[in-house]
Amino acid sequence: MRFRVYQSSLGGKLSRVKVLILQRLWDEGDEFPRGWVSSSELLLLTKQKYFDRRVRELRDEVGCDIETAQQRGEHVYRLASEEVKAANPRGYLSIAQKRALFQSAAFRCAVCSRAFTAGVRGLQADHKVPLNRGGKHSLENWQPLCVECNVAKRRACAGCDLECAKCPWAFPEQIGRRVQLTLSEDLEAAIQELSKQSARPSSEVLLDLIRTGLAKTDRSKAT
Repeated sequence: MRFRVYQSSLGGKLSRVKVLILQRLWDEGDEFPRGWVSSSELLLLTKQKYFDRRVRELRDEVGCDIETAQQRGEHVYRLASEEVKAANPRGYLSIAQKRALFQSAAFRCAVCSRAFTAGVRGLQADHKVPLNRGGKHSLENWQPLCVECNVAKRRACAGCDLECAKCPWAFPEQIGRRVQLTLSEDLEAAIQELSKQSARPSSEVLLDLIRTGLAKTDRSKAT
């Protein structure tokens, strides 16, 4: 199939930027899935800072079979097939719905629990289960995230095969919230050594140390 035939199968009129992105993904090889194209290359091609939104719109609203992953710390994209999937158009909360969502969470991020004001650089409304994983626009699939956690969640979702119902980014109130710690070199080395000795992830070792410390605190209070 030629690219123009594929483009016509999508229906409707695509913007110039979306056509540029699709053409570049189509040209990366002769078989499906096509090869990976880096975000830096697409940024240079489109000259749009938010080209990634156009990619998501092509996938969610048009139905293009576009896959996302990370390679060497950078997002990459590829056209997995020429199949046109059922569209799942992106929906948005009304101003009143977004305000109610933020107020119900006391203007705190669902993941890191820090307090923020609403806005592009503050608190944002996020789909718990992403649209490309079958997420809906119903109110129960929205959560407030700060911009840092929203970006981190988007990166974690790229190429992830974990069931969304078990993901701490999607359901932190059920699975557990993420906490970012700054460790000195000696503490990090000690935890890594304990991890090596026990053949367990360093995160599990750190949790055990926290639990042990809390248990000792409780015992000392009881006495």
